[in-house]
Amino acid sequence: MTFREVSPKGKTRPETVAVLVVLGIVLGFIAAFAGRWVVEGLADSYDVRAVVSVSDSTTTEGQNGPHTTYETLAITEDGRAIELPTDRAFGLAEPVVAKLSSVTARVLSVRGATAVVEVHHPWEKTAVMSIGGALLMLGAVVAFSVVRPVTARKSLSFLAGFVFAAYVVLAPLGFGGTAYRDAADPVPNLWEHRREAWGPPPVIGKGQTAASGDSAVRVVDSLPKPPEGAEAWLSGFHVLTLRIEASRLGDTALELSADEHGAPRRVGDCAGAPGAFEGTAGLVCFVVPPGYQPKYLVVGKLDRETLLSLR
Repeated sequence: MTFREVSPKGKTRPETVAVLVVLGIVLGFIAAFAGRWVVEGLADSYDVRAVVSVSDSTTTEGQNGPHTTYETLAITEDGRAIELPTDRAFGLAEPVVAKLSSVTARVLSVRGATAVVEVHHPWEKTAVMSIGGALLMLGAVVAFSVVRPVTARKSLSFLAGFVFAAYVVLAPLGFGGTAYRDAADPVPNLWEHRREAWGPPPVIGKGQTAASGDSAVRVVDSLPKPPEGAEAWLSGFHVLTLRIEASRLGDTALELSADEHGAPRRVGDCAGAPGAFEGTAGLVCFVVPPGYQPKYLVVGKLDRETLLSLR
């Protein structure tokens, strides 16, 4: 395939200019996207504690059927709002730790008590770099064959497309926006809603034994930090560790009461810590929201709930 570079009057043909602009856009998009991923993968990161304040979805009908988009916003420990690209992995009022790039302030991963969502996967970065590099080389060869002989107008056409695509990918108002948002709804107090729905359950004093059905639980001790030997990620959260004794617990639920700061989440097996609860005695761990003050251990569910006071 050949291109007629110059019109009879010696000017660059419009078709050639259009081809160069499109090539610039394609290569600019690939280069900016791949470059950003390299920077995010190699640069330092920092952790931000937050609590999910918005967990919403919108379903629209498209040509290929229903399509659902998700919106998950969280309030950070210092009161800022961030968007979490995690769909429905984390629940409303759940405490999370988001890892952000120190360069782009975009979310790299989000961890909760029971799940972790990796947004910046190493294998994805490798694939993007490989494909992007191959396309850049191919594009350079095609561009070279198209633009001969090189003129200022041709160079500017290619550069305009390249800069436009790079701006769309990297600009804060485009795809390059940070995770931070102007505002988000306050964290809902799920405890108030629960009490409105089910009324006040019985309350047992601190140090006594709470019963729910055939199950009985007593809190022996509490510690406002992760237990010794827990996996390193747990230290990124605010943690409450309880040492409990129980009988006939079975699948009876154990959780902490929520408050206006959010809803604590139990950590399975205390993230691998020795001495985790296994049925009769041991440690039970919860990640708690920033500012949370523990009030009750909730034993059982719904109409069988019993509150064991922790104060």
